[in-house]
Amino acid sequence: MALSDRMKHVLMLVTNHKAIADIGCDHGYMAIELIRSGKAEHVIAVDINQGPLERAKENVDAHGLSKAIETRISDGMEALCQGEVQGVICAGMGGKTICGIIGRRRMFSQTLDELVLQPQSELHIVRRYLRENGFRIIAEDMVLEDGKFYPMMRVNPIGDGADAKAFCHVGQAVQMQRVEDRYGPCLIAGAHPVLQQFLQKEKAVCEEILQSLSAQDSKKSLARREELAQRLSDIAFAERQMEQNRTE
Repeated sequence: MALSDRMKHVLMLVTNHKAIADIGCDHGYMAIELIRSGKAEHVIAVDINQGPLERAKENVDAHGLSKAIETRISDGMEALCQGEVQGVICAGMGGKTICGIIGRRRMFSQTLDELVLQPQSELHIVRRYLRENGFRIIAEDMVLEDGKFYPMMRVNPIGDGADAKAFCHVGQAVQMQRVEDRYGPCLIAGAHPVLQQFLQKEKAVCEEILQSLSAQDSKKSLARREELAQRLSDIAFAERQMEQNRTE
């Protein structure tokens, strides 16, 4: 059994707790590593489908960890009870799915010490949701694996939406907020090298598409060109911020 590089970095973001829930546990590898690494004394491995749970239970039993890891079928965090875990991991799902998982148990999520999230898409939607609903991103990481970029984050509950906004640069420029939502406040602040690679790739893609639209003058193509121009401006803004952070 071996975690992918992506999941190893997710594991590194998790801090030690007595009990942690792994939402969407698949084969149970993360749950096993949480115990073996000492990150948790007890893990609740959760999945919405019976098949993955059965495979997870087989792997848990094979490693002799059935007393430390229990499996539960659940849609997100619905089967978790108040106070039985201090941390939750949601990795390998779409961004809107993760927002829905948190949103359906928002009050429960606010009682946790941390959530470690690894959305596969719609990162800007996840970060904006967290910022507006009482969560603070306190650490981020990003890996490049098999040609794909995987951002991830550790989040702390901090109260209601008004309190959350106080942590997120009240009064800052609209572009700064948009750039942080899209590319990650901690990744930018730390001038993360993998984010730099991602920005370079995204810049090349945007420029290629923009060039292909240069001869078109329909309303749709003009709107698309404006969107791409803003994205290129945001990329340049993020790169300037990262360069400034590297030299400070």
